[in-house]
Amino acid sequence: MKKIINNNYVVFLNILIIVYSLYICLSVFKEKAVLTDDLAGFYVLPSVSGSYFSFIYSFLDSQIMAARPVSGVVTGTLAFLSKNNESVYFMGLLFFPLSLMVLYWVAKKMVSKELAGLFTLLYLCSSIGTSIQFSTIMLNSNLATIFFALSIYYAYVRKNTFISSLFFIASVFSYEIFLPLILLNLFLIKENKKRIVFVVLTVGIIVIFRKVIQPNVFANSYQRDEIGKVFELKRMVFVAMCTAKLFFRDFFEGIYKAFLNLRKMNVFEIILSLLITSAVYKIFCNYDFTSKMKDYKKLAIISFISILAGLSIYLFSSYIPTLFGFENRNLGAIRLFYTLFIISGVIYLSVKLKLHSRMISALLAGIAFFFIITNISVKNSWMYASKFNNELFGKLNTALKEHHIETGEICVDYDVFNEIKNNPNLTFREPLFYKDWESPMLCKINGIDPLKIHVHNVETKEGCTVIFQYKNGKMTRTK
Repeated sequence: MKKIINNNYVVFLNILIIVYSLYICLSVFKEKAVLTDDLAGFYVLPSVSGSYFSFIYSFLDSQIMAARPVSGVVTGTLAFLSKNNESVYFMGLLFFPLSLMVLYWVAKKMVSKELAGLFTLLYLCSSIGTSIQFSTIMLNSNLATIFFALSIYYAYVRKNTFISSLFFIASVFSYEIFLPLILLNLFLIKENKKRIVFVVLTVGIIVIFRKVIQPNVFANSYQRDEIGKVFELKRMVFVAMCTAKLFFRDFFEGIYKAFLNLRKMNVFEIILSLLITSAVYKIFCNYDFTSKMKDYKKLAIISFISILAGLSIYLFSSYIPTLFGFENRNLGAIRLFYTLFIISGVIYLSVKLKLHSRMISALLAGIAFFFIITNISVKNSWMYASKFNNELFGKLNTALKEHHIETGEICVDYDVFNEIKNNPNLTFREPLFYKDWESPMLCKINGIDPLKIHVHNVETKEGCTVIFQYKNGKMTRTK
């Protein structure tokens, strides 16, 4: 009887996860919350023309997409389908819920369905790499996660090295975040001959594509890796410091800000948060944590090493590990394994401390609650940032009309760095208007002709002849 009741709670939790994830997507879609690189993506949609295949080739023939043909084809297809209706482009957000489904399915094959559900929930609400949940263009990261999870499944569960290799290659050709995790696949493959086959097939195809096919097929090919950086000691120390700051300060700062913004949650969000938390508690209050204690320890160690491996990508690039802004988009692998590390680590330490199952269950439910309210806060911050940008450009449009300015280069000064750091509405310094490629779409949305007027952030443009300052909700010309 208890098993039947517990199964019902597991099903209930899964339903709540689906409802919650779709609610987040619909909230972003309803508010048309588009930021940073997505603004550039939306702006070019009306210019999509020609046949499907010619467009896909031109879309792939770019510095960003040439190295990522799998996600490039998917993103390009979505853009092609959106040329007459930009709302279709928001379908890219659904790749995150799709990744949740795949992660749950794979996790259920490797651990209990209870832990698989908890893992899916905490991954869904993680504060690490929030851009992959709220940005359409970051479907590439979600595709990479899907293919990587399937690669692990075929390596560990099905023992099919060939299929595992193909999925791993697809992951790398979607987004490179899981490339260092080839070590995990090799660890999970037990036979040396199969390991050799996996390495030769996987590395061989990736190298041939990157060094031979890519530069010869695409005119705008660009090698994104910077091998020389791995030998820079200062770079290694800097990445280590940023990583420590990420986990030991910024992560908890986000949770603190989320608590300060609890009052902004609506009734539905409060009810959903409490229902999910209660379901987690009910599922694990009588769960047998002690029988597989060694497995939790092993999983915690593997997760920790995988986090370190995932962070190694920052040694080969100019990116930095951070939870803030759109720069957190490279943390998909860390998001995955940090979630595993939290679950396995908490359970292992709790069992070692001989805590009762109800106490462990309450602890897991508490963690789930913290994650959920932080995730909702990030959702609200993402929408706030979009509204802020539109208000900024809306008032700029009014000011331009008042000063009879119809053409030219315009700079906007609103102390962007102070704003993103100290604005209480921004949980993880969600991206406000900064880059030049963001302005055409913001101009278009708010009634400014982007072909006649080019708007820049004063921080990115030297020698501005016309400057408007935005402060306390007012737009004033200062130059």
